[in-house]
Amino acid sequence: MLGRVDPQLSLLDAGSLLEGLVDEDSFYGKLARHGRSLVGDEEFADCYAAGWGRPSIPPSTLMLVCLLAMHDGTSDRQTAQQVRLNLGWKTALHLPIDHPGFHPTTFSVFRSRIVLHQKDEQLFRAVVARAVAAGVLPRRSLQLIDSSPILGAGAVKDTYELLRSAIGALVRAAGHHTLSKGSQRQLKRYLRQSKPSIDWQDAVARRAELGRMVGVAERLLAATSNRGECAEAVGLLGRLLAQDVDGRGPDGKGPQLRQQVARDRVVSTSDPEMRHGRKSRARKLDGYKLHLVEEPGSELITAIDVTAANTSDGDVAAELVRQADRNGAAAGELVGDMAYGDGDTRVEVATAGAQLTAKVPPAHNHGRFTKQDFTIDPYLPSATCPAGHTTTRLIGNGRDRHGRQAFALVFPAGTCGACPLRQRCVAGSGPRSVALHHHEALLQQARAAQQHPTVKRKLRRRPIIERKIDHCKDAGAGKARYRGRRKVLLQARLAAVVVNLKRLAVLDALDTVDGLEAAHAA
Repeated sequence: MLGRVDPQLSLLDAGSLLEGLVDEDSFYGKLARHGRSLVGDEEFADCYAAGWGRPSIPPSTLMLVCLLAMHDGTSDRQTAQQVRLNLGWKTALHLPIDHPGFHPTTFSVFRSRIVLHQKDEQLFRAVVARAVAAGVLPRRSLQLIDSSPILGAGAVKDTYELLRSAIGALVRAAGHHTLSKGSQRQLKRYLRQSKPSIDWQDAVARRAELGRMVGVAERLLAATSNRGECAEAVGLLGRLLAQDVDGRGPDGKGPQLRQQVARDRVVSTSDPEMRHGRKSRARKLDGYKLHLVEEPGSELITAIDVTAANTSDGDVAAELVRQADRNGAAAGELVGDMAYGDGDTRVEVATAGAQLTAKVPPAHNHGRFTKQDFTIDPYLPSATCPAGHTTTRLIGNGRDRHGRQAFALVFPAGTCGACPLRQRCVAGSGPRSVALHHHEALLQQARAAQQHPTVKRKLRRRPIIERKIDHCKDAGAGKARYRGRRKVLLQARLAAVVVNLKRLAVLDALDTVDGLEAAHAA
């Protein structure tokens, strides 16, 4: 049953007894003054059974505890200790100084309720709405977008350890005693704490062990594939075999590790939603990716999301625009870096209701003339080369990453062969071709626009969001505390709420809204 905060403060209320000791401008002091207006118990009514059971710990108190834990970077055990012993926390929560605190498991159970009922999204939206009501955040404005890696909490393993862990997980799901005696004997090798004792430096021995492991895994899958309680573990083991193992090997001598990395490769059995990712050529990561939208005037976060680390930045932009609109602070124009500059992202963002401003990724051709050195008419279509020759010959050029038919304009072989600029244009003996993008006209317009002084000024504002990403990381969004994308999103949203509240405090917007609400009530 829903528990509620008693509006009648205790005689031992920490805020009353310690008045003046906790700085009013600190995060604890601001939360003590405004926390209850941000989070109310009735907002959590749908998380609890109505009319029966013991009253819960007031959920508004637990939500504020979650924000304090993010602010101070405490674990559940440390959080329980802080609630019991830290007078700043007691002041922020309006608890009496003799309050015994809560058991650490209380917080994990409460987080499950938050995730199940989307209360973290509700809180984030309420903070954005508060900023709009205070007049510090426009209802529609130019906003900035960027992403940053989040280091996953799951253990990243090689193929042998992934398979061994997945075999163990499937045996636990099925129940060791339900398997045949023969299967139990074969599985014993892979259920020990340590990996099988072979010469792991010997490639032949490793391949033989892989064949033995694959055989055991396939027999285990055959024995458990029709059991509903094993479906998740069966799916994980089957996916690992498919992504990492070539069943026959290129030489036909049995299972062998695949030579190429699968596009959506699972890297951890403890967190199967983690992925390999790359922020740049030099920066690799295993885990997730944080996506932010910020309004640069107020420096407030208006939208946030978490995806697997291998997700392209542009794939999330349109949804973040829609989220900012739902949160009450629509993005009329979105400014990002070149990761958002492709044609598909521009079209999707426009469909979502915003204009995208970002540099178009440049073309490269190993020092020779690039596509930008040609004059292209995407409507005819035609292309004119630096030597002044024009072609209208259009040929198929495979399919793009979305499966759409691609095309290219090809110059006559004789023209290219006799051209004095050939060495600066073409490698090999064939004629020059110029690929046409599905959104060629749109990209040409964007490439021309990015030279305009107004667009250049907007692009120079983009780095402002880098500081906001650092603030989120300082609040705990740089490294996952939990496993699974949804729980990492919970962590990111709580960090964003902390960052926004601190910014609202700097802007004196919290007091403004409280004054407006009081006047409206009167």
